[in-house]
Amino acid sequence: MRRHFLLRASILVFGLFVPLAPVRAAPDKPVMAHLPTVETFTLSNGLQVAFLQLDTAPVVAVQVWYHVGSKDEPRDRRGSAHMFEHMMFKGTEHVRPEAHAQMLNGIGGYVNAQTDEDATHFINTVPSDYLDFAVELEAERMRHLMFRKDMIDGEREVVKEEIRQRENNPIQKGVKRFMEIAFAKHPYSWDAGGDLKDLDATTGDDLKKFYDAYYEPNNAMLVVVGKSTSAAVKASAEKWLGKVAKAGDPPRPARDAQEPIQSVKRKETVAPSQVGIEIIGWHIPPAKDKDIYALQVASIILGAGDSSRIKVRIKSVDPKTKKPLGLDGGMEALVHEEPGMLLGLGVYLDPTQGAALESAIYDEVDKLAAKGPATDELRKAKNQVQAAFVFGLEHAQGLAEAIGRSWVNTGDPSSFLRDVDNVEKVSAADVQRVAKRYLTPDKSTVVVIPPPGSQAGAPRSPEPASTSTPATAAPAAPSAPKAGGK
Repeated sequence: MRRHFLLRASILVFGLFVPLAPVRAAPDKPVMAHLPTVETFTLSNGLQVAFLQLDTAPVVAVQVWYHVGSKDEPRDRRGSAHMFEHMMFKGTEHVRPEAHAQMLNGIGGYVNAQTDEDATHFINTVPSDYLDFAVELEAERMRHLMFRKDMIDGEREVVKEEIRQRENNPIQKGVKRFMEIAFAKHPYSWDAGGDLKDLDATTGDDLKKFYDAYYEPNNAMLVVVGKSTSAAVKASAEKWLGKVAKAGDPPRPARDAQEPIQSVKRKETVAPSQVGIEIIGWHIPPAKDKDIYALQVASIILGAGDSSRIKVRIKSVDPKTKKPLGLDGGMEALVHEEPGMLLGLGVYLDPTQGAALESAIYDEVDKLAAKGPATDELRKAKNQVQAAFVFGLEHAQGLAEAIGRSWVNTGDPSSFLRDVDNVEKVSAADVQRVAKRYLTPDKSTVVVIPPPGSQAGAPRSPEPASTSTPATAAPAAPSAPKAGGK
């Protein structure tokens, strides 16, 4: 199934900064299509349900989102959430191993799953007539998973092999190390892939305890998008999921591990790789903070698309050296339920270019903070957001993903429908303000992956941490992107 954890960063680093679909010049006030309506209701056991009617094709996307990700794992059992993404396909009391996927694939459906820092969700896209069957299957594995030792041992090895495969990816290892340095206390310091040592130590009892804490109706949302009716969705949800008993409130360890404010730059140089990479990041607020919209616009202006400031700066030919500063560059806002990161990246081959490339990224950020964006830059960034939003309205599965992510990130499954309006309200002054507030050098973290030909040797220790709290990040572990299934 899909692997997402550090996928976005990997794409960025390889220079595949694919801009959102080009948009023609927009009027001062863009005209948006009629927005759909998300209907919501809650069952007596606490399960939340969201339905969006979409009649463009005779299909429904049926997803169950569990509010549990890698940040909810015990610090010595990293990989537990990823394990469940695999295990939930391996048999329940009434469904044999792999039959869930096989049966839905057999009727022309699509099955997948994903785990990340904040959530685990299971994806079923099926012909509309099979809505009830898909909900029945999801209800079955919500509380009837079979904890067989052979299954647990087998899936543990599958997850470990995925981790080993990613150990050879220097980009993912670099971003993983970056997170360990950037988050000194919060569990975002590790990703959803897992840790080999922790996985070996994880027992069946550990997993059963995790399952009983988080895979419960009052910690989940059923999302249905497609050709159906609210009455049919409600009837199916009540019939199959409504009979699952409510559980207690799940533990939230991240709430007791909030990241202290960073006030000193942190930097580490790791072992050389096939290509040089400068990773620079800054802490940003959680998804529901009002400054997120201006920060996302800032990240687009700085690093999304061929005309973004960082990309142009890095790829332009220096009149003195007669060559570009590097191969490519870009920036992306990694928005989470809790405070996330704004990540800038630069790629180069010449070992002498690293310091200049790092300085160039800082310089472009400083310029934005000093003068704000130009009018055309701001308009273009907003156009990109609007184009992506409109294209996202075309597919049931994409809409279901947006609803589930909105619920996890903000508590409101329809909040994504207001994103375009909120982005449209962002002013040049807002972009300048957030750049000044959040994107200062003393609040940054840098990880340098030198290119071939650099001086080898032991990686350099990080510069002093920025808080009075001792670093409690998990020890370095093999790289792993955002998890994804079997």
